[in-house]
Amino acid sequence: MKKVISLFIAFSFIGSVFAQKTPHKIDVQVNGVKDTTLLLGYHYGAKKLVADTIWVDSKGKGTFAGDSLLDGGLYLILTPDYRYFEIMIDNPDQTFKIQTDTADLFGNLKIDGSESNTVFLQYQKKSSEMYRVRKPALDALKNLYAEDTSKYNKKKLEARRDSINMMRHVVDSVREIMVSYEDGIRKNYPTSLLASILGCTKEIEIPDYPRDENGNITDSLFKYTYMKNHYFDYINLGDERLLKTPVFEPKIDDYFDKQLLQIPDSIIAQVDFVMNRILEQEGKGYEGKMYYNTLHHLFMKYQNPKYMGLDNIFVHIMGNYYLNGHIPARVVEDTAYMNKIKDRYDKMLHNQIGVHATDLLVYKMGQDTLDEHMGWTRLSMVKSPYVVLYFFDTDCGHCKKIIPEWHKLYRENDLKKKGVETFLVYTQTDMDKWKKFISDQDMFDFINVFDPYQNTNFRTTYDIYSTPVVYVLDKERKIIAKRLPPETVVEVINHEIEKDSKKK
Repeated sequence: MKKVISLFIAFSFIGSVFAQKTPHKIDVQVNGVKDTTLLLGYHYGAKKLVADTIWVDSKGKGTFAGDSLLDGGLYLILTPDYRYFEIMIDNPDQTFKIQTDTADLFGNLKIDGSESNTVFLQYQKKSSEMYRVRKPALDALKNLYAEDTSKYNKKKLEARRDSINMMRHVVDSVREIMVSYEDGIRKNYPTSLLASILGCTKEIEIPDYPRDENGNITDSLFKYTYMKNHYFDYINLGDERLLKTPVFEPKIDDYFDKQLLQIPDSIIAQVDFVMNRILEQEGKGYEGKMYYNTLHHLFMKYQNPKYMGLDNIFVHIMGNYYLNGHIPARVVEDTAYMNKIKDRYDKMLHNQIGVHATDLLVYKMGQDTLDEHMGWTRLSMVKSPYVVLYFFDTDCGHCKKIIPEWHKLYRENDLKKKGVETFLVYTQTDMDKWKKFISDQDMFDFINVFDPYQNTNFRTTYDIYSTPVVYVLDKERKIIAKRLPPETVVEVINHEIEKDSKKK
């Protein structure tokens, strides 16, 4: 008897385990397609990726199914002609039925057995309805603003102004209705994916500037500071389902590209702010998907930034996160990958904008002839207020164009008289080629140097993986610009000279 009871308990336990495991099963019927495939895709930032493919029968019926839950996110079902409609995949709400037809995929869409999709479909239809109300007003405003009012009399101008105010009222009213509707969803379904998506799209309201008793603004940076500190107030940074939507990644990009001042130190501070906030909200440490996906996105974003100097952010991310162990264990254990990051970090650390240029002990050519006054010198021995540090190779086709171009601009702009020296570093060891290049180009007004024994490690400290490469150094020998075309180097130097003269 005890044996029977033990077996009964064992089978009951096994049955309960299987009962708790909820697979995904999405029955689909798309009238108008038959004997073909449907794709189940999902959003991943700006990308659309495929999660599954099924065959539908002569009635357009098929089932997306699996023994495990799908990651939560905003998915899409694509027909053979790549039209699609969107659905919510949420936990544990992954068993439901979908029906529609090709005449109007969205308009005829019906979903049974999924509360999250029912709410989402209602929201989509409400949004479409409000768009139909708002569009005529937007079109009217566009036409009104495009009018040539130069010959309008007072009466016609007043009529135009009244029309604009009326159309604006329609647009504002629709916006208020949708904001109220969306706030209702966020209140009634606070843990839903839709609530998190709407949190990403909700705009923060920034108060007016603080003013004194006379109405004068007392803090000109108030709105910027408020936005910076409250931008993520409505965003659930701990909800990894947002990774598979089209709203989270653009929100991150908007914050770092458009809302923040494009100054490296300002952005670095906000990288730390955002990453710490994700750690706090997600509560999974460095293994959290929101944490690492956001960090990796920023890592890739600033690896090749759009603006000079923002690579400082890339160096910060490498040094303070990747090389400091603040990443998932699986990444730390990828030795080959981590070695590449360490190598890149070492090559970028000492040539960031704002750091002191590493000194170089190099062999110098005479400034009047090829052989007279040759000897060892240092970058730090240059006395001029400004230094343009150029690295080149005589066999480099691009160098043969850029270095003479720089030499021409150097002379045309009288930069030597303005206190600018060019420290021209030959990156190879063939002295004859070096001498011939300098002589042919008559560049004796430069400080021409090379490292005959290649022992200064300049390729690492100045990140010389190709040539030519230029750095502009100020009077403190800090790097103020790098990797610019010659004409832009001239602009930077003239700006620096003007700035210094104003200080004096």
